[in-house]
Amino acid sequence: MEITEALNYKFICFTDNGRRLMIRLRKLLIQEVFSDGKKVIDSPTCQDESEGEHTDKYTESSSDLGEWVKKCFVKGNILVFIGAAGIAVRAISGHLRDKTQDPAVIVIDEAGKYVIPILSGHIGGGVEAARLIASLLGAEAVITTASDIEGKFAIDVFATKNNLIISDMKKAKEYTASLLKDEDIRPKCRIDERFKDFIHLNGFLNTGDMDHDNTYQKTNEFLISPAISDENIPVLIPKCIVIGLGCKKGISFEKICAFCKEKMSEAGLDLRSIKAIASIDLKRSEPCLNQLSEHLGVPFKTFSAEELMAQEGDFTKSPFVEKTTGTDNVCERAVMACGCKKILVKKTAEEGMTFAAGIMELEING
Repeated sequence: MEITEALNYKFICFTDNGRRLMIRLRKLLIQEVFSDGKKVIDSPTCQDESEGEHTDKYTESSSDLGEWVKKCFVKGNILVFIGAAGIAVRAISGHLRDKTQDPAVIVIDEAGKYVIPILSGHIGGGVEAARLIASLLGAEAVITTASDIEGKFAIDVFATKNNLIISDMKKAKEYTASLLKDEDIRPKCRIDERFKDFIHLNGFLNTGDMDHDNTYQKTNEFLISPAISDENIPVLIPKCIVIGLGCKKGISFEKICAFCKEKMSEAGLDLRSIKAIASIDLKRSEPCLNQLSEHLGVPFKTFSAEELMAQEGDFTKSPFVEKTTGTDNVCERAVMACGCKKILVKKTAEEGMTFAAGIMELEING
C-alpha cells in the first residue's frame, strides 16, 4: 500500500497501477486548484507517472490500512481509495458516525474509468469531488444519490455550499424526500424577518425565477435563521453571530461557557450560529477564552485598545475599564471590530464577565 495527499484529499492505493494513477491524479488536482499560477507552498510537484521509480518523495509506504483510515477519517477530508470498493467499505465500516460528521469517501478503479462517491456525498462534498476527479481523469462519475439523479434541489447540498448548519437532519431528509416524491413542489427559502437586513439570498430560491411559467403548483418552505426556532420546517443556521467577551483573570472555562450559553439562550440565538469570539488583545492568552474558542470550534480574535476605540457607534462606556485597558468598552467594540453590522445584545455583566453579540452581513446563493 502507498499513500499521498494533496490539499484535503487523502489517497491510498494497493498496486503499481494504482500508484501511477494516484500520482497522476495528485498532480492534476494541484494544477487544477492552482491553475492561476500561484505557487503551492510546501506542496511539491508530483513525479510524472511515466517515470519508472516505484516511489518518489511525495508518496510513502503504509502497512496498516486501519491506522491510515483512523488518522484521515476527519470531517473535511476526502478519502480516495484506488482499488476495489469492498476494500474501502470494510476499512471505513468501524469509523462511521453520521452524515454530519463523516468525511467524503471516494473509490476509483485502477484503470481510472469510474469514480464513485460512497460516503458523505452531499454534506462531505463527495459528489462534487467525484465529478471534479472524473473530469480531470476523463472518467465517469457514478452518482447514486436520488436528488442528483433526478436533478432535484437537495437541502443538504445547499447548506454545505453556503456553510449553513442543518438544525434537524430528520426534517432535512424528509424535506428532500418530499421534493423527489412530488414533481409539482418547488423549494422555497424564507429568511427570518428579524435578520433580513443582514442575510441576503440570491438566486431562484429568492426570486422564484424557476417558476416563471407556473409549472409548480405547491411550495415547500425552509427557514434560514441564527435564532432558536420551534417551527416545524427545516431550519438552516448561518454562522453570522460574533460574541464579544471580557473577563477577569482566572475565570474558569466552565463558568464562562455557561455564561455564554445562558446569554445566547436569553437572546434567542442558536449557539451554533457563532462565527467567532472577540476580545481585547490583553486577553489573547486567557485560558478560558481560548478553551471556549476550541470548544465552540470558532476562531478567537483580539484587537488592540486603539483598534477598539476606533470603532464607531453607541457603546456602553465604563471609566474603570478605560483606565485599566485603554478602551471604554471591550465586548461591544470587539464585536464591531470583527465586522459586525449591528449589535444584537448590548453589554451584560455578571461575576467578572461581560458579554455582547453582533451580527455580520451574509450572502447566500440559492
